[in-house]
Amino acid sequence: MSVDFFDCAICGESVCMCGYYVSCDCGRKWCSDECAAEDGWINEEENEDSDVYRSCKYCREEDFEDSELLKYALKGLEVTRSELIDMYKLEKE
Repeated sequence: MSVDFFDCAICGESVCMCGYYVSCDCGRKWCSDECAAEDGWINEEENEDSDVYRSCKYCREEDFEDSELLKYALKGLEVTRSELIDMYKLEKE
């Protein structure tokens, strides 16, 4: 029998999935309510039928992963990732 772990999306702490953790409907997971709140997570009743709605700033598209922003920036700069690496190396010299 194995035990699954994940890294908290905010603090990076390794968390056992057999213990307490907070998760969003989009799949992001946090080690605590505090880390979840920092990521804009909400958990509230949506209507009179007590349907629970869970979301974070990423699934509400209020914020985006760094990888998505990098792809967008590279497209706007009209450079590839490799070209950007070369540019960065030259700047560091």
